[in-house]
Amino acid sequence: MKLIYHGGLEINDRFVSIYNKEVEYNLPEKINIYDTTLRDGEQTPGVCFSIDEKLDIARKLDELGIPQIEAGFPIVSENEKKAVKTIANEGLNAKTICLTRTKREDIDAALDADVDGIITFMGASDLHIEVKLNKPREDIKKICMEAIEYGKDHGLFVAFSCEDATRTEIEKLLDLYKSAEEYHADRIHIADTTGSINPYAMQYLVRNIRKEIDTEIALHCHNDFGFAVANSIAGLFEGASAISTTVNGIGERAGNASLEELVMALKLLYNKDLGFKTEVIHDLSCMVSEYSGIPIPDSKAIVGNNVFRHESGIHVDAIIKNPLCYEPYLPEMIGTKRQIVLGKHSGKAAVEEKLDSMEIKVDNDKLLEIVRLVKQEREKGEEITNEKFDEILKKANVKH
Repeated sequence: MKLIYHGGLEINDRFVSIYNKEVEYNLPEKINIYDTTLRDGEQTPGVCFSIDEKLDIARKLDELGIPQIEAGFPIVSENEKKAVKTIANEGLNAKTICLTRTKREDIDAALDADVDGIITFMGASDLHIEVKLNKPREDIKKICMEAIEYGKDHGLFVAFSCEDATRTEIEKLLDLYKSAEEYHADRIHIADTTGSINPYAMQYLVRNIRKEIDTEIALHCHNDFGFAVANSIAGLFEGASAISTTVNGIGERAGNASLEELVMALKLLYNKDLGFKTEVIHDLSCMVSEYSGIPIPDSKAIVGNNVFRHESGIHVDAIIKNPLCYEPYLPEMIGTKRQIVLGKHSGKAAVEEKLDSMEIKVDNDKLLEIVRLVKQEREKGEEITNEKFDEILKKANVKH
């Protein structure tokens, strides 16, 4: 993307950071994103998508270019199975996968839903085995391998996930992953179920699993400490090549790795363009927010309302001349627009820009008067809406 701004300066992505472009990044040649907004995202307390809403989101994910959509958990209910089946038969470019326990009835439900593949999971930590499963570890491994075998025998893509993997001793993880590889699992998943690992530890974990495992490694990271995206990227540097995400980072507790944050960070900070149609991101984010009933925080990275809103006079003056003075990339990249907000910190440039948009010309003295009135009204607690700005113009005896 190239745009010309005042002064003839050509703007492109090299302005993100000169140092990002100079560093060599050892990332996988191909990175697979499997989005779980429709499964883990829907497990956010209070969220329940209708079939039509799930289909709308799936279509928008497909428009973005997501290669795999985790459409749901078919065994949960007949309606859930119907939703997954509807998506699977929609003719999307994305492959449709779903979650199953390591039980035949779950895998049969997935087969009934016409999916391309499954993620079958089992708790791997001592805590999960003792509290949830109460069976010998060898018996649990046998159940897992039988599930993998059953899925493969029925022509499915089969990913095997160790739940609570980041609180499981590495020897115990490797025992399960090596067996999964022997049973021809297509991918093994490291689930950071409680978001309890840090990026350096994730690198250590993935590095040591990669030494023993040739199968593709995926990461499913939760955001309890705010590290979900950082942990995902850290794992990519050590041999993982598939990442689980959700739109807006929704999901259980503090949510999952944010799709939009991961995609834009890889593209602009790590020089790894995954080929996504990023102009879709804003619409997708708004759709998920509307359907989930979860508002997007104004300060949310990438898609928050304040990311491209500017009030400070110094900032606005520079942005009018060249937006990248105070923006890391152009809002058009994610399908949104910049907003100049009038308020306490506004200066002449912001007010003049507003007046230009209304095709109003004033002299410098009148401009300064309008700026003073804008600050005065905002400090009274009044938001400077279009209507309020009209009132200010009347006070200043400016006709429009």
